[in-house]
Amino acid sequence: MPPSHYIRTRKLSQEPSNSNESFFSKVVDSHPYFPNLSVSASDISSVKQAALVLVYSSLLLRSNGGQIDDEVEHKKKLMEFFDTNSGGTQESSAMSQLSCTKVTGGITNALFRVSGFQSITSLTAVDFDSVLVRIFGAEGMIDRDIETSTYAALCNADIAYKYMGRFSNGRIEGWLDGYHPLQNQDLTDEATSLEIAKEMARLHCLFDVPEGELRDHHCGTELDVISVGLWDQLSSWMEQAKGYSEFKTAKDTERARSLQLDKIEMEVQTIIQSFAATEEENDSGDSTASICGSSSKPNVVFCHNDLLLANIMKNKTTGHIQLIDFEYGGSNYAAFDMANH
Repeated sequence: MPPSHYIRTRKLSQEPSNSNESFFSKVVDSHPYFPNLSVSASDISSVKQAALVLVYSSLLLRSNGGQIDDEVEHKKKLMEFFDTNSGGTQESSAMSQLSCTKVTGGITNALFRVSGFQSITSLTAVDFDSVLVRIFGAEGMIDRDIETSTYAALCNADIAYKYMGRFSNGRIEGWLDGYHPLQNQDLTDEATSLEIAKEMARLHCLFDVPEGELRDHHCGTELDVISVGLWDQLSSWMEQAKGYSEFKTAKDTERARSLQLDKIEMEVQTIIQSFAATEEENDSGDSTASICGSSSKPNVVFCHNDLLLANIMKNKTTGHIQLIDFEYGGSNYAAFDMANH
């Protein structure tokens, strides 16, 4: 489903009949989206509320074959369930049975683990006990409609892990039980490096961005050519950086001025031009960007673009590697992921 459906849902949510409805929702990317349900990182009850509402909604959706046939009835069930289970001081309420802990290590977003779903008797067919609540950060730097649609597509391709739904300023994801983020010492293990390479290859070679708005955004609209999103992203960030003349403190303002952004921008443009020249020299007549192919041109694929240790999870028992946090993902040279890692 195209990212514009998120925009359409937000417009509907602001109509007079819906603007005060926290439980107003639509199915976008095959999962529930609650544009009026907001979460505060400083309010644990709001974190648990969002987790409970979206988990229950996703279970309702799953039991109905992934569709909402009667929106009024769906909202009625949600409200009845939450009214019954939201009493935080009642021992029998679902909210009281959930625990919430802050996940450390998040740089861009605020992350929380909400646990206890299997102890809630009013939830049926729950095959997990914990979820990850991600509250979006980096406002203005990341298009969250594009990013969430991309994440949903990556989950459908079995590359990312379990998307469960979205609220106003974040989303719910599956919790990776038994996994831990890589540490420096893990990179001395040859078997671990091999598993990382396999997962990177799966992303680069097997993920095909869905046709439509998402593909146009990541790959461009020119036939048989995949554009490199890296350059557009750098240009966008440069424009944002140059748009500020003053920062929070005088020291920050002085530091920003000392960066000489105009000089950096010229250097970036020189790099872009050098890549373009190299591709033209190596072009043998086939303008198609190679994906794990044998073209002499640099391979342009869908990349993670942020493969730091903290974004690579390892199962303590099996050694399986799972890539996480794809929010900077997009079309790029495959070599970038390798070098950046």
